[in-house]
Amino acid sequence: MYSIRKVSQLVGIPAVTIRAWENRYQLTEPIRSTGGHRLYRDADIDALRWIKQQMDGHHLKISEAVTLYRDKMANSAVGTIECRFASLIDRLYRELADLNTVQANEVIDLCFSLFHHEEVFHHILTPVMKQIGAAWEHGLLSVAQEHFASQIIIQRCTQFMRILPLNPQLPRAVALCPQGEHHQMGLMLFSLFLRNKGHDVIYLGPDTPLDDITDLIRAKNIEIAAISANNPKLANSVEQWIAENRQSYPELAIIIGGDGFRNCSPTLAPHVYPPGPSEWDNWYRLLLRKSGSSYVQP
Repeated sequence: MYSIRKVSQLVGIPAVTIRAWENRYQLTEPIRSTGGHRLYRDADIDALRWIKQQMDGHHLKISEAVTLYRDKMANSAVGTIECRFASLIDRLYRELADLNTVQANEVIDLCFSLFHHEEVFHHILTPVMKQIGAAWEHGLLSVAQEHFASQIIIQRCTQFMRILPLNPQLPRAVALCPQGEHHQMGLMLFSLFLRNKGHDVIYLGPDTPLDDITDLIRAKNIEIAAISANNPKLANSVEQWIAENRQSYPELAIIIGGDGFRNCSPTLAPHVYPPGPSEWDNWYRLLLRKSGSSYVQP
């Protein structure tokens, strides 16, 4: 630890200036000694040196240099998190590819201990599944390895589906992949998004005939239908189902996702949303603002 006098000597900034920057910009965070004197850490000295270098070398004002410093620290933090994501993705991929049940679950447990569950789902589990799928398509992994990985990750997702609290005032949803579609990770993530909001989600999963849910919508008072498909050949059947049931269920909110709808018709386009919580939040806010809606924000 360093006194303010020592810091002034080390960085070449007057003590009165250091105190002024501290009060105005909270650039340093000294602790107080038992006698009430400021004591600075190495990190404080590094920050002050960096600021002085920018001001002297690039003729910046103090406010401009502080803004640059904060941007630098923010980007560094993001980069560190992204590196940790990448490391965990690599570890989990290796354990799944080697069919190591215990070790794979230990890595997933570690992920949940380090990050919020939504970050784990979107930034670790989803990229792992994409890597697994790509490796399978290129013949680097067997069908058995791909199925093993999918089952491990889907099992962990369904655990959260069970424990997230419900808000009975919110509308019930149904989630499915149409018949012929077996990739359900995107659907599971969106179902978790709704469950995290407090919705009851009837999760039907992959390879579900669309005709089977027509009566279910009425019987279970379904107000939200989530449909996911990666196969573009299934877009026409989804569009046909919507057209056939729109009159019977005019208030049904339909959201569609997956690569299968990337170049869909103008009729389907209003229902399609890209993957990710930010886009889903936009859709959700619009849903809550529906005219005459009785939905309650959880």
